[in-house]
Amino acid sequence: MNSIYFETYGCTTNRADTDVMKGIVEEAEFELACSPDEADFVVINTCTVIDKTEKRMLRRIKELSDKNLIVAGCLASAQPEVIRNIDKSIEILPPSEVGDLLSHVGGTTCFDKWSAPSNLDGVIGRVQIADGCLGNCSYCITKKARGELESSPVELVLQKIEELVFNGAKEIQLTAQDTAAYGKDIESDLPTLIDNIMGLEGDFRVRVGMMNPFSIKGMENEILNMYQHNRIYNFLHLPLQSGSNKILKKMGRPYTQDYYLDFAGKYKEKVGGVLSTDVIAGFPNETQQDFNQTIRTIKKLEPDIINITRYSPRPGTKASEKNEIKSSEKKERSKKLTKLRKKYGKQNKKPLIGSKRSVLVTKPGKKDTYIGRDKNYNPVVIKSNVSIGQEVEIEIDDYTFAYLEGRKTNP
Repeated sequence: MNSIYFETYGCTTNRADTDVMKGIVEEAEFELACSPDEADFVVINTCTVIDKTEKRMLRRIKELSDKNLIVAGCLASAQPEVIRNIDKSIEILPPSEVGDLLSHVGGTTCFDKWSAPSNLDGVIGRVQIADGCLGNCSYCITKKARGELESSPVELVLQKIEELVFNGAKEIQLTAQDTAAYGKDIESDLPTLIDNIMGLEGDFRVRVGMMNPFSIKGMENEILNMYQHNRIYNFLHLPLQSGSNKILKKMGRPYTQDYYLDFAGKYKEKVGGVLSTDVIAGFPNETQQDFNQTIRTIKKLEPDIINITRYSPRPGTKASEKNEIKSSEKKERSKKLTKLRKKYGKQNKKPLIGSKRSVLVTKPGKKDTYIGRDKNYNPVVIKSNVSIGQEVEIEIDDYTFAYLEGRKTNP
């Protein structure tokens, strides 16, 4: 029996692609290897969103180039030439072709990406609802890698969720480059998809992945109403990227700071869940005044999570042609954002001390602990003996900026 090893980097969409590839090879009776040395074939599912990540990918590809190596993911699609420069014998598998994996490992069967089987990650099932996007962000190489928006048909999304829940999924993660763009190419939309998912039977929760602010326009109320469903995590990942309207325009992101603040404010008022945002530090031509505007916007938002990226030019993007800011200045701006990240992470978790929260246990943690998620998708370190997939009541007794800690109320 042939064996295959998978190594995955990057976003939830990449991990969903790996779940599909694992599902395909398991159905073909391949064995999943635990290390590259034990495998007949090695698949690296790559990320190329920033320069630092790309360099790490290339180092790893060189380390494994003596294996029967298949490079998948965004690097394979956006920059196949840099992979072939390492070794021309390396197989290239772009995200759009993950259903063809078997043809690269001696098989013949090909699957449609949307209907291919998916592997569970413990009790977590990842479902990619769309590939590509409708945006044209000037800094983004992922657009080159994944292309224009292609939404999965509603019935195939529902079918995949049903299969995953039947196989034991307790948490379904809906993923895409932009979940709010879902369906705009097939006369559907995200709220309609959610309504259909909520009609499925089964004991599971749903996390909706990242939404771009410009894709929400025109269906703001419908998006907010999605969170009325009890099985939807009260979690909104809404990238800000900059608090300066001038920089947002240069980024090619068609919304304003005021629009963002208005929608995020309504979410916090009506839903009251976790707000996660992304910020790029040191975008080309970002002045100190522009950055200060971002800081002021963050202070108004007080988000639970701030994902910070120092700008790095990506090949073939419009932003890479502009005046780049010194790395020392990008580092300094990133430090200031990190202080706010820790401040609001702690500030928003402190009031939860002493509260009792229903937590879904999703995976083992360190040193006899378990990791779970509460209704707001806060990560919770559980310092009690529990079972993965179980929903338990946890009393919160400690916190960091990144997670809560607690014990079962009935040990």
